[in-house]
Amino acid sequence: MDLNEFVKSLTALLKEKPPQAEIIRQGRTLLSSLTASTDWFQESLARLLLDQPWRAGQRHTIWPNEISLAWDTDPEFSVLAYIWEPDMVDVVHDHGSWGVLACLVGIIDEIKYSRLDDGSREGFAELSPHSPLTMNPGETTFILPLDQGIHRLGNAARGHSVSVHVYGEPVRRGYIRTFYPEEKRVSVAYPPPTYKAALAIRLLAEIGRPWSQNLISAALRESVPDFLKAECEQALSRSKEKKEPGQE
Repeated sequence: MDLNEFVKSLTALLKEKPPQAEIIRQGRTLLSSLTASTDWFQESLARLLLDQPWRAGQRHTIWPNEISLAWDTDPEFSVLAYIWEPDMVDVVHDHGSWGVLACLVGIIDEIKYSRLDDGSREGFAELSPHSPLTMNPGETTFILPLDQGIHRLGNAARGHSVSVHVYGEPVRRGYIRTFYPEEKRVSVAYPPPTYKAALAIRLLAEIGRPWSQNLISAALRESVPDFLKAECEQALSRSKEKKEPGQE
């Protein structure tokens, strides 16, 4: 199976609108067939190296080792590859959609996590690891949305590894949550352009001057995504708690 055949089969499957469990079951079977051979991947590597417009058109994402292979909006899905350097280990994180992934080159390991707290404390998360898995080429695993899909991937090979991921229509867009189990901490991670905007919003909150509050308020009047609106609202609240110099 090559990438075009995979995309056609996946599109046909998703247009039938089966239950999520069936999408994952059949999706894993299709992805296993795709990743049984690396022959089809040479075209993507060639384009990455030699096709500058294609390389420039890659999406801005959180992950610097991500390659967009295919995506569509009807039905919505994306096919991505990740190139892992030796000993590279991902941060623990969640996902905004269902997904299936497979090893294409080398060895990929995964640890899933259950969230033990109820999420009511800002910045706090208590996790428990489970279901460790080591994948060779053609072997697959699955991802569920939000707290059901917390996991960590890593390269267990001596050399480079490659994983191929398929994600469906998101139930949450624009960011993921990253977890630090030993510290019992969770934070929000944005793609680089969004992260810069979030940093500006947080800085304005720290400045705490009338002009900075006005700028945050102006941003709230714009058509911004809900997650940036939440950043603005939190920043405005923090900014108003700041006192002007000389005020006690």
